[in-house]
Amino acid sequence: MISTEELLDAIKGRVLLGESMKEHTALKIGGSADFYVDPLDRDDLCRALSLFEERNLPYTLIGRGTNLVVHDDGIRGAVIVTSRALGNYTIKKNILTCSAGVPLPVIAEKTFSLSLGGLEMLQGIPGTIGGAVAMNAGAYGQEMSGVVSWVEIFENGKPRVISAEDIRFGYRYSSLGESVILGSGMKLEKLSTAEHGRRSQLRREAFEKRALSQPLSWPNAGSVFRNPRPEENPSGLSAGQMIDACGLKGTCKGGAMISQEHANIIINTGEAASADVMELICLAKEHVRKMFGVSLELEVKLLGYEKTLC
Repeated sequence: MISTEELLDAIKGRVLLGESMKEHTALKIGGSADFYVDPLDRDDLCRALSLFEERNLPYTLIGRGTNLVVHDDGIRGAVIVTSRALGNYTIKKNILTCSAGVPLPVIAEKTFSLSLGGLEMLQGIPGTIGGAVAMNAGAYGQEMSGVVSWVEIFENGKPRVISAEDIRFGYRYSSLGESVILGSGMKLEKLSTAEHGRRSQLRREAFEKRALSQPLSWPNAGSVFRNPRPEENPSGLSAGQMIDACGLKGTCKGGAMISQEHANIIINTGEAASADVMELICLAKEHVRKMFGVSLELEVKLLGYEKTLC
Protein backbone atom coordinates (compact mmCIF):
# COMPACT_ATOMS: atom_id res chain seq x y z
CA MET A 1 0.00 0.00 0.00
CA ILE A 2 0.93 3.66 -0.21
CA SER A 3 -0.34 6.57 1.78
CA THR A 4 -1.57 9.81 0.29
CA GLU A 5 1.20 11.65 2.13
CA GLU A 6 3.90 9.44 0.57
CA LEU A 7 2.52 9.99 -2.88
CA LEU A 8 2.27 13.75 -2.44
CA ASP A 9 5.85 13.84 -1.18
CA ALA A 10 7.19 11.76 -4.08
CA ILE A 11 5.39 13.47 -7.00
CA LYS A 12 6.11 17.07 -8.01
CA GLY A 13 3.07 17.34 -10.25
CA ARG A 14 -0.63 17.14 -9.38
CA VAL A 15 -2.07 14.28 -7.35
CA LEU A 16 -5.88 14.20 -7.09
CA LEU A 17 -7.87 11.78 -4.95
CA GLY A 18 -11.07 10.17 -6.20
CA GLU A 19 -10.94 12.09 -9.49
CA SER A 20 -13.87 11.43 -11.85
CA MET A 21 -12.74 10.02 -15.20
CA LYS A 22 -15.69 11.74 -16.88
CA GLU A 23 -13.46 14.80 -17.04
CA HIS A 24 -10.60 12.93 -18.70
CA THR A 25 -12.23 10.79 -21.40
CA ALA A 26 -13.65 11.79 -24.77
CA LEU A 27 -16.83 9.79 -24.04
CA LYS A 28 -17.39 11.74 -20.80
CA ILE A 29 -18.26 8.61 -18.82
CA GLY A 30 -16.74 6.51 -16.06
CA GLY A 31 -16.27 6.44 -12.30
CA SER A 32 -13.38 7.73 -10.24
CA ALA A 33 -9.71 6.80 -10.06
CA ASP A 34 -8.29 6.23 -6.58
CA PHE A 35 -5.39 8.52 -7.52
CA TYR A 36 -5.10 10.75 -10.59
CA VAL A 37 -1.45 11.62 -11.13
CA ASP A 38 -0.34 14.38 -13.53
CA PRO A 39 3.50 14.36 -13.34
CA LEU A 40 5.40 17.59 -13.85
CA ASP A 41 7.96 16.24 -16.31
CA ARG A 42 9.57 13.05 -17.64
CA ASP A 43 11.66 12.46 -14.50
CA ASP A 44 8.59 12.95 -12.33
CA LEU A 45 6.65 10.45 -14.43
CA CYS A 46 9.42 7.84 -14.26
CA ARG A 47 9.59 8.36 -10.49
CA ALA A 48 5.84 7.76 -10.23
CA LEU A 49 6.08 4.61 -12.34
CA SER A 50 8.96 3.27 -10.23
CA LEU A 51 7.10 4.01 -7.03
CA PHE A 52 4.00 2.06 -8.05
CA GLU A 53 6.03 -0.81 -9.51
CA GLU A 54 8.19 -1.11 -6.39
CA ARG A 55 5.06 -1.27 -4.21
CA ASN A 56 3.38 -3.68 -6.67
CA LEU A 57 0.41 -1.34 -6.90
CA PRO A 58 -1.83 -1.04 -9.97
CA TYR A 59 -1.53 1.93 -12.28
CA THR A 60 -2.94 2.85 -15.67
CA LEU A 61 -1.21 5.17 -18.12
CA ILE A 62 -3.43 7.35 -20.30
CA GLY A 63 -2.93 10.08 -22.87
CA ARG A 64 -5.87 12.21 -23.96
CA GLY A 65 -8.49 9.55 -23.10
CA THR A 66 -9.82 9.51 -26.64
CA ASN A 67 -10.44 5.75 -27.01
CA LEU A 68 -11.36 4.77 -23.45
CA VAL A 69 -14.46 3.23 -21.90
CA VAL A 70 -14.09 3.51 -18.12
CA HIS A 71 -16.23 1.37 -15.81
CA ASP A 72 -18.92 3.16 -13.84
CA ASP A 73 -17.23 1.95 -10.65
CA GLY A 74 -13.98 3.61 -11.71
CA ILE A 75 -10.38 2.38 -11.70
CA ARG A 76 -8.46 1.02 -8.76
CA GLY A 77 -4.97 2.30 -8.12
CA ALA A 78 -3.52 5.25 -9.98
CA VAL A 79 -4.26 6.79 -13.34
CA ILE A 80 -1.09 8.48 -14.61
CA VAL A 81 -1.55 10.99 -17.44
CA THR A 82 1.26 11.65 -19.92
CA SER A 83 0.19 14.90 -21.59
CA ARG A 84 2.31 17.31 -19.55
CA ALA A 85 5.23 15.05 -18.61
CA LEU A 86 5.77 13.71 -22.12
CA GLY A 87 4.80 16.71 -24.20
CA ASN A 88 8.02 17.54 -26.08
CA TYR A 89 9.22 16.94 -29.62
CA THR A 90 12.07 17.95 -31.92
CA ILE A 91 12.39 17.92 -35.70
CA LYS A 92 15.81 17.88 -37.36
CA LYS A 93 15.75 17.66 -41.13
CA ASN A 94 13.38 14.72 -41.70
CA ILE A 95 13.84 13.06 -38.29
CA LEU A 96 11.11 13.48 -35.68
CA THR A 97 11.82 12.66 -32.03
CA CYS A 98 8.57 12.80 -30.13
CA SER A 99 7.49 12.12 -26.55
CA ALA A 100 4.51 9.86 -26.02
CA GLY A 101 2.11 12.47 -24.67
CA VAL A 102 2.17 14.79 -27.70
CA PRO A 103 -1.18 14.86 -29.56
CA LEU A 104 -0.99 13.13 -32.93
CA PRO A 105 -2.98 15.89 -34.70
CA VAL A 106 -0.42 18.48 -33.55
CA ILE A 107 2.49 16.46 -34.94
CA ALA A 108 0.67 15.62 -38.18
CA GLU A 109 -0.04 19.31 -38.80
CA LYS A 110 3.42 20.53 -37.79
CA THR A 111 5.39 18.02 -39.85
CA PHE A 112 3.26 18.57 -42.94
CA SER A 113 3.69 22.34 -42.61
CA LEU A 114 7.44 21.65 -42.92
CA SER A 115 6.83 19.60 -46.10
CA LEU A 116 7.49 16.32 -44.31
CA GLY A 117 5.27 13.40 -45.28
CA GLY A 118 4.22 10.22 -43.53
CA LEU A 119 1.83 11.43 -40.85
CA GLU A 120 -0.30 14.06 -42.60
CA MET A 121 -3.29 11.78 -43.23
CA LEU A 122 -3.46 10.90 -39.52
CA GLN A 123 -4.39 14.41 -38.42
CA GLY A 124 -7.98 13.35 -37.81
CA ILE A 125 -6.96 10.76 -35.20
CA PRO A 126 -7.31 12.52 -31.83
CA GLY A 127 -4.99 10.45 -29.60
CA THR A 128 -1.35 10.82 -28.57
CA ILE A 129 1.84 9.56 -30.19
CA GLY A 130 2.25 6.86 -27.53
CA GLY A 131 -1.19 5.40 -28.11
CA ALA A 132 -0.84 5.74 -31.88
CA VAL A 133 2.42 3.79 -31.90
CA ALA A 134 1.11 1.10 -29.54
CA MET A 135 -1.96 0.39 -31.70
CA ASN A 136 -0.30 1.18 -35.05
CA ALA A 137 -2.88 3.86 -35.78
CA GLY A 138 -3.60 4.52 -39.42
CA ALA A 139 -5.89 6.23 -41.91
CA TYR A 140 -6.11 6.75 -45.65
CA GLY A 141 -3.16 4.51 -46.47
CA GLN A 142 -0.76 5.71 -43.78
CA GLU A 143 0.20 3.85 -40.59
CA MET A 144 2.59 4.60 -37.75
CA SER A 145 4.61 1.52 -38.68
CA GLY A 146 5.55 3.21 -41.93
CA VAL A 147 7.59 5.90 -40.17
CA VAL A 148 8.66 4.54 -36.76
CA SER A 149 12.42 3.93 -36.40
CA TRP A 150 12.59 3.22 -32.68
CA VAL A 151 10.43 3.29 -29.56
CA GLU A 152 11.52 4.08 -26.01
CA ILE A 153 9.72 2.21 -23.24
CA PHE A 154 9.95 2.17 -19.44
CA GLU A 155 10.76 -1.32 -18.25
CA ASN A 156 12.11 -2.75 -15.00
CA GLY A 157 12.60 0.68 -13.51
CA LYS A 158 14.44 2.32 -16.39
CA PRO A 159 14.04 3.48 -20.02
CA ARG A 160 14.93 1.11 -22.86
CA VAL A 161 15.03 1.71 -26.62
CA ILE A 162 13.61 -0.87 -29.03
CA SER A 163 14.39 -0.77 -32.74
CA ALA A 164 11.46 -0.92 -35.14
CA GLU A 165 12.93 -4.14 -36.55
CA ASP A 166 12.24 -5.78 -33.17
CA ILE A 167 8.59 -4.69 -33.06
CA ARG A 168 5.84 -6.63 -34.81
CA PHE A 169 3.26 -4.35 -36.39
CA GLY A 170 -0.09 -5.41 -37.82
CA TYR A 171 -3.49 -3.90 -38.53
CA ARG A 172 -4.24 -1.71 -35.49
CA TYR A 173 -1.75 -3.82 -33.55
CA SER A 174 1.83 -3.85 -32.31
CA SER A 175 3.78 -6.28 -30.15
CA LEU A 176 4.40 -3.46 -27.67
CA GLY A 177 1.16 -4.56 -26.00
CA GLU A 178 0.81 -2.90 -22.61
CA SER A 179 4.36 -1.50 -22.62
CA VAL A 180 4.82 1.94 -21.09
CA ILE A 181 5.88 4.05 -24.08
CA LEU A 182 7.94 7.16 -23.34
CA GLY A 183 8.55 8.29 -26.89
CA SER A 184 9.47 7.39 -30.44
CA GLY A 185 11.79 8.35 -33.27
CA MET A 186 10.39 8.62 -36.79
CA LYS A 187 11.88 9.08 -40.22
CA LEU A 188 9.67 11.17 -42.49
CA GLU A 189 9.71 11.85 -46.22
CA LYS A 190 10.85 15.23 -47.57
CA LEU A 191 8.15 16.36 -50.01
CA SER A 192 8.60 18.32 -53.20
CA THR A 193 6.40 21.36 -53.75
CA ALA A 194 4.28 19.45 -56.27
CA GLU A 195 3.88 16.44 -53.97
CA HIS A 196 3.01 18.66 -51.02
CA GLY A 197 0.28 20.28 -53.10
CA ARG A 198 -1.10 16.92 -54.19
CA ARG A 199 -1.25 15.64 -50.63
CA SER A 200 -2.83 18.87 -49.43
CA GLN A 201 -5.74 18.16 -51.73
CA LEU A 202 -6.00 14.57 -50.49
CA ARG A 203 -6.07 15.80 -46.89
CA ARG A 204 -8.82 18.30 -47.61
CA GLU A 205 -10.93 15.60 -49.23
CA ALA A 206 -10.33 13.20 -46.34
CA PHE A 207 -11.25 15.77 -43.70
CA GLU A 208 -14.40 16.79 -45.57
CA LYS A 209 -15.42 13.14 -45.79
CA ARG A 210 -14.77 12.65 -42.08
CA ALA A 211 -16.80 15.72 -41.16
CA LEU A 212 -19.77 14.38 -43.12
CA SER A 213 -19.56 10.78 -41.89
CA GLN A 214 -18.70 11.07 -38.21
CA PRO A 215 -20.62 12.54 -35.24
CA LEU A 216 -17.95 15.09 -34.33
CA SER A 217 -20.29 17.21 -32.19
CA TRP A 218 -21.09 14.41 -29.72
CA PRO A 219 -18.79 12.85 -27.06
CA ASN A 220 -17.45 9.57 -28.45
CA ALA A 221 -14.40 7.32 -28.36
CA GLY A 222 -13.98 6.88 -32.11
CA SER A 223 -14.27 3.50 -33.77
CA VAL A 224 -15.54 0.93 -31.29
CA PHE A 225 -14.44 -2.16 -33.25
CA ARG A 226 -11.48 -2.97 -35.45
CA ASN A 227 -12.31 -3.84 -39.01
CA PRO A 228 -12.11 -7.65 -39.33
CA ARG A 229 -9.18 -9.22 -41.12
CA PRO A 230 -10.06 -10.22 -44.71
CA GLU A 231 -9.54 -13.93 -44.04
CA GLU A 232 -12.10 -13.77 -41.21
CA ASN A 233 -14.66 -11.75 -43.14
CA PRO A 234 -15.96 -13.17 -46.44
CA SER A 235 -18.39 -10.26 -46.80
CA GLY A 236 -15.57 -7.75 -47.21
CA LEU A 237 -17.60 -5.19 -45.26
CA SER A 238 -16.15 -2.94 -42.59
CA ALA A 239 -17.27 -3.23 -38.97
CA GLY A 240 -19.47 -0.15 -39.39
CA GLN A 241 -21.04 -1.47 -42.58
CA MET A 242 -21.92 -4.78 -40.90
CA ILE A 243 -23.46 -3.03 -37.89
CA ASP A 244 -25.41 -0.79 -40.27
CA ALA A 245 -26.61 -3.83 -42.23
CA CYS A 246 -27.97 -5.22 -38.96
CA GLY A 247 -30.19 -2.14 -38.72
CA LEU A 248 -28.60 -0.86 -35.52
CA LYS A 249 -27.95 2.78 -36.37
CA GLY A 250 -29.78 4.98 -33.89
CA THR A 251 -30.24 2.18 -31.32
CA CYS A 252 -30.18 3.60 -27.79
CA LYS A 253 -29.46 2.22 -24.35
CA GLY A 254 -29.88 4.79 -21.63
CA GLY A 255 -27.91 7.85 -22.71
CA ALA A 256 -25.75 6.00 -25.26
CA MET A 257 -26.59 5.62 -28.94
CA ILE A 258 -25.10 3.90 -31.98
CA SER A 259 -24.45 6.91 -34.17
CA GLN A 260 -26.78 7.69 -37.06
CA GLU A 261 -23.78 8.98 -39.03
CA HIS A 262 -21.36 6.10 -38.42
CA ALA A 263 -22.50 2.73 -37.07
CA ASN A 264 -19.06 1.90 -35.60
CA ILE A 265 -19.23 4.87 -33.23
CA ILE A 266 -21.22 5.07 -30.00
CA ILE A 267 -22.06 8.55 -28.77
CA ASN A 268 -22.95 9.95 -25.37
CA THR A 269 -26.19 11.88 -25.88
CA GLY A 270 -25.87 13.54 -22.49
CA GLU A 271 -26.11 11.25 -19.48
CA ALA A 272 -24.70 7.93 -20.69
CA ALA A 273 -23.15 5.43 -18.30
CA SER A 274 -20.46 2.96 -19.25
CA ALA A 275 -23.02 0.20 -18.66
CA ASP A 276 -25.12 1.73 -21.47
CA VAL A 277 -22.14 1.74 -23.82
CA MET A 278 -21.29 -1.86 -22.97
CA GLU A 279 -24.88 -2.95 -23.68
CA LEU A 280 -24.63 -1.46 -27.17
CA ILE A 281 -21.21 -3.04 -27.71
CA CYS A 282 -22.56 -6.47 -26.79
CA LEU A 283 -25.69 -5.93 -28.89
CA ALA A 284 -23.65 -5.03 -31.98
CA LYS A 285 -21.31 -7.99 -31.49
CA GLU A 286 -24.23 -10.39 -31.12
CA HIS A 287 -26.07 -9.16 -34.22
CA VAL A 288 -22.94 -9.16 -36.41
CA ARG A 289 -22.01 -12.65 -35.22
CA LYS A 290 -25.48 -13.95 -36.09
CA MET A 291 -25.76 -12.24 -39.48
CA PHE A 292 -22.17 -12.51 -40.75
CA GLY A 293 -20.48 -15.15 -38.59
CA VAL A 294 -17.82 -12.58 -37.66
CA SER A 295 -16.63 -11.94 -34.11
CA LEU A 296 -15.83 -8.25 -33.85
CA GLU A 297 -12.81 -7.21 -31.79
CA LEU A 298 -12.73 -4.02 -29.75
CA GLU A 299 -10.63 -1.06 -30.85
CA VAL A 300 -11.60 1.00 -27.81
CA LYS A 301 -9.81 0.18 -24.56
CA LEU A 302 -11.79 -0.90 -21.50
CA LEU A 303 -10.55 0.35 -18.12
CA GLY A 304 -11.80 -0.95 -14.79
CA TYR A 305 -13.23 -4.10 -16.37
CA GLU A 306 -11.77 -7.43 -15.25
CA LYS A 307 -12.89 -9.00 -18.51
CA THR A 308 -14.91 -8.19 -21.59
CA LEU A 309 -18.57 -8.78 -20.83
CA CYS A 310 -19.49 -10.26 -24.20
